[in-house]
Amino acid sequence: MYEKKKSSKGLLIALLISVAALGIALVLCATIGSGFGKSKSSIKDESYIASELIQKQVMKSLNTDEVKTVYDEAYQSAVQAKLDELKEAYACSFKEPLFVMNPYGTNVTGLYVYFETKEATNVEYTVSADDVSIPDFTRTLYTDDEGNATKHHEGQIIGLMQGMTNTVTIRLYNKDSEFIGENTFSFDVPDYGTIKEEQLKVTNKQDSKKLSDGLFVIYGYDRRNEKEPKHMLFYDNDGFIRAEVPLNVTYGDVNLEIIDGKMFYACTDSSYALVNCAGQAETIYKTTGYTTHHDFDYDKENDRMIVLATKKKSKTKQDIILSLNLSSGNIEEVIDFGDLMPDIEKGAVISKDSPDQEEVDWVHFNSVQVINGKHLILSSRELSSIIRINNYYTMPKIAYIISDPEIWKGTKYSSLVLNKKGNFTSHAGQHSVNYVTDKSLKNGQYYLTFFNNNYAQRLSYPNFNWSFIKGAGTQNKDAKNSYYYKYLVDEKKGTYELVEKIKVPYSSIVSNAQEYEGNRIICSGKAGIFSEYDSNGKLISKYKMKVESLTYRVMKETMEGYWFN
Repeated sequence: MYEKKKSSKGLLIALLISVAALGIALVLCATIGSGFGKSKSSIKDESYIASELIQKQVMKSLNTDEVKTVYDEAYQSAVQAKLDELKEAYACSFKEPLFVMNPYGTNVTGLYVYFETKEATNVEYTVSADDVSIPDFTRTLYTDDEGNATKHHEGQIIGLMQGMTNTVTIRLYNKDSEFIGENTFSFDVPDYGTIKEEQLKVTNKQDSKKLSDGLFVIYGYDRRNEKEPKHMLFYDNDGFIRAEVPLNVTYGDVNLEIIDGKMFYACTDSSYALVNCAGQAETIYKTTGYTTHHDFDYDKENDRMIVLATKKKSKTKQDIILSLNLSSGNIEEVIDFGDLMPDIEKGAVISKDSPDQEEVDWVHFNSVQVINGKHLILSSRELSSIIRINNYYTMPKIAYIISDPEIWKGTKYSSLVLNKKGNFTSHAGQHSVNYVTDKSLKNGQYYLTFFNNNYAQRLSYPNFNWSFIKGAGTQNKDAKNSYYYKYLVDEKKGTYELVEKIKVPYSSIVSNAQEYEGNRIICSGKAGIFSEYDSNGKLISKYKMKVESLTYRVMKETMEGYWFN
């Protein structure tokens, strides 16, 4: 375990909380030269407002001497009230912005910025670390979904490096994208001791121009290593850490959604946060009576989040589908999968090899996709099956199953299995099934992309014979490889065929695959490796993590519409 280093500045004192390092509420009011054009700040110690001042005031207003979690609406509102006081107290102009390091506790190195301009402008910034080997990080500050110029500038500057002096250059452009002026500020950011890998090991890097834009988001970094903080990590294409969101999650930190300029993600095993672009967790949604796991997907048509869950005090696990109403916060159990396959659930047992000896893990859903606000695509690891549910909210019914037919042979569900078109090895133990449409496809056709773990295990049916899937890994023997699979599904013909396959490092469990801006992002979680491939399956760049156990998933996100325009 790496040790937490001391700050190089006596005024900078990290506040630790139960969810991870909250970081420092460091408020800076810079004194710089007047006028637009190029100028550089001369931030001095006396211009710091002590970091602990805001925290003490917040805790005093809440009548508490301990912050158990920042994911609390009362705590977030109290922080906002203090920020509003600061905005009133200072000029908060382009010459003298208000800077606050991680005031809400939701992004350890997220630098909150607020200032006003006389004319509507857009803001671009560049973060430069004092280590010249670290590339500059340039982005545009988020204003709204359309990227409109504004007089009011409030958000987070992303990309600062821990334990270094970071230079931040802010540039203004008018609504016609004409340059107006820039100012530069310097910040000594402490090493909070929360990041094990400032830079990931990057290998096989080909033409960097082939890499897609965005940040790699690591979910469940070194999961099962109890010494490792629970956090959602954001790395750039060069493998450098650019943001860190602290969490207190065991199984649910495997996704995020950007909804109307706010980020939705799991913050505990039974709650979700909706966080605005400035970093304030405006709403905390609780799934009382259930723990959540593995995945969720936004049903835009109905403004609901569809969540994979386990009912507390149940004899089974990971077999419930919840609907979370984002407007009211109400949750509703829309599917108990045991109602759709009661005989399969009834025949399942708790194996002696199962990590959980209290609940039967008979279906183990690990991903969900919403189609047109009506239907669901579910991935079941335990059944090595991809299952479509029609009319999930009104009258859920199994529409079809994609799997090797041997899995369902002799059951009443065998007629639901689509016909395999072509000669290829069936998937086993798959993860992260994604629904992908294409205008060139015919009606009733679409793609399903996923990580084929190539791992044959069904602990709830320990005597199940997997010999029909040749070369698959087992509990006693690893396979040579896992794969990225892309199926073309034709519902009218009742078929599916393998149209794309990429051989990747083997991972028996966890892992994911994502089709992103024409490339493929693929994570082999057990191996601690993720990579980006082009559309022809050629490796562009590989990233290796120093994990003791595994990493759950890695996806790529532009983060536009939240941090950036």
